[in-house]
Amino acid sequence: MVKYRKHGLQMAELWLDSPVTRPQGCDVLVLHQYSQLPDGAIGKPFSTLTINLLLTEEQLLKGLDRDTKYEVRRATKDLIECVLETGSNDEICLAFHSFYEQFAIAKGLDSLPLAPLLARSRSNTLRFSRAVLEGTTLVWHVYAMGPNTACLLHSASLFRQMDDSKSRATIGRANRLLHWRDIMAFKAEGNSVYDLGGWYAGQDNPDLLRINQFKEGFGGQRTDQVNAALPLSWRGWIYLKLRQHFSVQQRRAFRAKISSLVSSRSNT
Repeated sequence: MVKYRKHGLQMAELWLDSPVTRPQGCDVLVLHQYSQLPDGAIGKPFSTLTINLLLTEEQLLKGLDRDTKYEVRRATKDLIECVLETGSNDEICLAFHSFYEQFAIAKGLDSLPLAPLLARSRSNTLRFSRAVLEGTTLVWHVYAMGPNTACLLHSASLFRQMDDSKSRATIGRANRLLHWRDIMAFKAEGNSVYDLGGWYAGQDNPDLLRINQFKEGFGGQRTDQVNAALPLSWRGWIYLKLRQHFSVQQRRAFRAKISSLVSSRSNT
């Protein structure tokens, strides 16, 4: 179980159908990718693609579509080095976080909270991998590790920071090669499931549909799960009710207003 503070609350989290326990002193128990909604929890559907690592390497290779298979083979000719870290520590975690923040700015994404990332890393529930070309890291992957499962949690690349099509193509190939090498490495370690970290079930977001297409290139099977949270205190109950009834944009605006009020009072 991982514990960290977020929005002034003490959070705890579990992954992938781990037995649900209620830790003392926590406000919210976050439950990632459960097959069923636990009693008393507030949840929403989550779909993902999973690859069976019990298949042979030949079978897994056959599961790749033609373009993905070509890009993986081409990437090996680019002399791209793929590194799967054996463990996690603060240095690796901070290096990834710095990289991700640049990626998020370029892509217009929210900043990645550091506290939960460090807490997961220090609890030995994360694995990091990188695709490196001539000493420069092009792509990072971060995995949440469950029983016999490697679940992609974050992926970041330099793709949007590159202006020329040749560099972008190299990074795209590096990302595919890193996925393939991660698949092979986790299989060799005895894991049975490689989880591609989500699959967009809608039809309206072109960016997410393109990500779906990228992931589908590795084969796999769609799996429907649920992400959930269980209130453990009155503060946690209020927090989850606010999240349930207000949109992401409304919550961001509310937090920004509170931050502005706090800042104005501190300056008076």
